Amino acid sequence: MEDLDFYKTLIHRYLSGIASRSEAALFFRLLESGELDPLIADQLRDDLNRELATIRRRNKQRIRWQVGVAASILLGVTSMWFFVRHNEAPKAEPTNLVSITKEVALGRIDSVLLSDGTKVWLNAGSKIEYPKQFDGKERKVKISGEAFFDVAHNTKVPFVIATEQKRVKVYGTSFNVKSYKDEKFTVAVKTGKVGVKDVNDEKEWLLTRNDLIIYSEKSKARVLKNQNLETVLAWKQGDIVFDGNSLADVLPAIQRKYNIKIKLSRPDIGKLQMIGRYKNTSLSTLLEAMKFSLNIGYEKKGELILISMPDR
Repeated sequence: MEDLDFYKTLIHRYLSGIASRSEAALFFRLLESGELDPLIADQLRDDLNRELATIRRRNKQRIRWQVGVAASILLGVTSMWFFVRHNEAPKAEPTNLVSITKEVALGRIDSVLLSDGTKVWLNAGSKIEYPKQFDGKERKVKISGEAFFDVAHNTKVPFVIATEQKRVKVYGTSFNVKSYKDEKFTVAVKTGKVGVKDVNDEKEWLLTRNDLIIYSEKSKARVLKNQNLETVLAWKQGDIVFDGNSLADVLPAIQRKYNIKIKLSRPDIGKLQMIGRYKNTSLSTLLEAMKFSLNIGYEKKGELILISMPDR
């Protein structure tokens, strides 16, 4: 009997619009299970009988009009119940559990603004996963590929970037994270302080302005101090930079930017070096510059470019 009275009170409070959030959640759970169906039907009949009894006590000349009013009221309540019962309100998820994924195609650069004001630039072939609204002890995102972060300052809630193998922790700074598969993992700090550690190791590397850390499968982490980061951050402007590093090191960036595949006819071609910065240059112009500087040849085959050494 107590449950019956409780259910009736719950139905009344919800249909009257005065139910609390927890009461509304309970109402929908019971409604979904079907436990409230007989009670709602009984309440609708009781409401109709009360309306008719009231009408009979009033001026008989107004009966037809008032019956219409009662029917309209009852129809509204019935319609509300039918809509709720058969369409069922969606269960709201906490905003910090609502995840958003953004992927950037090859040949493009994009950006995203996070809920805390952090701005993220994404390089070609990159992906970021982040909550619709940060909530909790940390602001955590996941990335693959390469991204530059300008993190909104909040010393109480650290910003954490998770990659497949590394974890980067900051409080308010700007830095670049590169985490492409089969490439060296790097973090370059433009401003502020960043902590980097392996997911399987408690040791944390602390980086400050103009520091660069490089991980590779063959060697342990290397921290380079007071670096000129223009080369590292050139991708944000759509530039390709050769700063004396090998052609093999630059080829992945070229392939991502122009959405092409490049094949070397001989492995030693990848050891060639050149210097130059190419700002939003077309692919054909870049290839001609490489041909002149490195004394190489190239051949286009659809989306594949074959680079070779001329016969001597």
